[in-house]
Amino acid sequence: MDKKKDEEEELEQPSSPFWMTTYSDMVTLLLTFFVLMISFSNLDEVKFAMAANSLKGALGVMRRYPSVRNNLGIDNNVREQQGVYDSVREIEKKAQELGIENDLNVEFTETGLLIQLGNNILFDSGSDKLKPKAALILDVVGKTIRNNASEVLVSGHTDNVPINTPRFPSNWELSSARSLSVVKYLIDKCQVPPRILGAVGYSEYRPLVPNDTPDHRHKNRRVEFLVTWRKPAI
Repeated sequence: MDKKKDEEEELEQPSSPFWMTTYSDMVTLLLTFFVLMISFSNLDEVKFAMAANSLKGALGVMRRYPSVRNNLGIDNNVREQQGVYDSVREIEKKAQELGIENDLNVEFTETGLLIQLGNNILFDSGSDKLKPKAALILDVVGKTIRNNASEVLVSGHTDNVPINTPRFPSNWELSSARSLSVVKYLIDKCQVPPRILGAVGYSEYRPLVPNDTPDHRHKNRRVEFLVTWRKPAI
């Protein structure tokens, strides 16, 4: 009789610790709340990514990249977080006004921001002289990085079509000259501190896509801004 009773009690024991049930309920409730909040708001891609990463962290899910919140030390300075949002939106809005939204790409990185601008708005073919309308977008970029960045690497990229002129014997000289023109503009016209800027040319050797069609070559002709954010004082 005692043996049978022991077996029945053993079957009644839960298959997992008691705390696991409570924890599972909490996770489910948090997820439901998060979905409801998103459904009641206007979706903002940047803020959605931030919120998703924050939720993953709260639930103990490993992230591939740290959230922008952590990159900027936003817990200690909410106003700078909103400033970053506003700056990114301002760049995108200006690109739309100029009709170059397809030539703009903005991505958050582990340490800051990557801004990619197509050369069509910046330079004429084979030239390192900035077009007049380039100022319209560069002014917004300069405003974004002037107060928030600790380092900005400006890099020039070309397609694989050869160039051979007295001024530019190869695409190396052309890509380097273009990045330097952008850096000089940021210093002279946007008051970006020279100490945080760097210029480099990568020629044709870091393409985004193969140089096998006119559209692909167009995409590879670009200037990039690799921005490392300045961490606000605690």
